[in-house]
Amino acid sequence: MKGKGKGMVKEVPKGPEVCKDPVRLCTHAVGVNILKQGEDPLIKPKGEYPEWLFQLDLGPPKKLNELEPDSWEYCSPMRFK
Repeated sequence: MKGKGKGMVKEVPKGPEVCKDPVRLCTHAVGVNILKQGEDPLIKPKGEYPEWLFQLDLGPPKKLNELEPDSWEYCSPMRFK
C-alpha cells in the first residue's frame, strides 16, 4: 500500500436502481421497503384497506389567482416554475 490514497481508485457510490417494469409498478408498492432484505409489498384491493385512508377530499385544485400571495398553497407551485 502506498502513501495516503495515491494510486488507489476511488469507488463512486451508485444510486438506487429505477424499476421500469410496468407489471411490477402496477402490482407492488415499489420503493416502500426500506430494508436491505425482502421485497416491496403487494398492492392490495381497495376493500382490504381501512376506510379512513380514502376519505381525504381536497376538492378541485384552486387556480393561482384565487390563492392568497402569502400562503403556502401559493408559494408551493411557484417554487417549481
